[in-house]
Amino acid sequence: MTRVRLQGEVGTLTYRLAHRSLGAVGRLLFRLQVRGLEHVPAEGPLVVACNHLSNLDPIFLGVSFPRQIHFMAKSEIWKSRVLGSCVDRLQAFPVHRGEADREAVRIAFGHLAGGRCLGIFPEGHRQRSGRLGQVQPGVGMFSLRPGVTTIPVAISGTNLIMSGRVPRLPKVTVAIGPPVSIEGLPSAKSGRNREVSHRIMRSIAALLGVDWQPEE
Repeated sequence: MTRVRLQGEVGTLTYRLAHRSLGAVGRLLFRLQVRGLEHVPAEGPLVVACNHLSNLDPIFLGVSFPRQIHFMAKSEIWKSRVLGSCVDRLQAFPVHRGEADREAVRIAFGHLAGGRCLGIFPEGHRQRSGRLGQVQPGVGMFSLRPGVTTIPVAISGTNLIMSGRVPRLPKVTVAIGPPVSIEGLPSAKSGRNREVSHRIMRSIAALLGVDWQPEE
């Protein structure tokens, strides 16, 4: 079992308590295994880019990292007063999917400018089958901000927890890879964005041991 401690005085009291208590649950019930923590920089703006299998992914990612992750979360969560209040306390922020959400982008850039950690799911939607989906447009723009490090993460097992009528207790694994290279990018802005997005997805695929190719 892997125990991950938050580095220093990070985040809200709610986040720290959730990190400790939910981390214990993850280790006890789901045999949570975290690999590659050596790739997580201790400070500086960081993009955590992970595949998306379940609504539970942010919880497992959050307890697997030594830094607080500020997640982009689908705006539908805030339709529930209770759930919305919970994610507010954990300092997530809403994004309206399927449209150019400038406010979400502004908040995301603000977190990076403040040297914080931004959590994104490049596929945009859950892939319950476990297979990697296609990357959403614009994902690479966060990684192209000055001084930002982007690390790929592959999560597995979370799609099996609620796959039937009765919740299961599968093993959950979080694999963290080395930073995604932004060297040798095209000169055009759109080309750089697209290439970085593809590199992120290929890095996640490598952690999963599968192949990934963008749709033409």
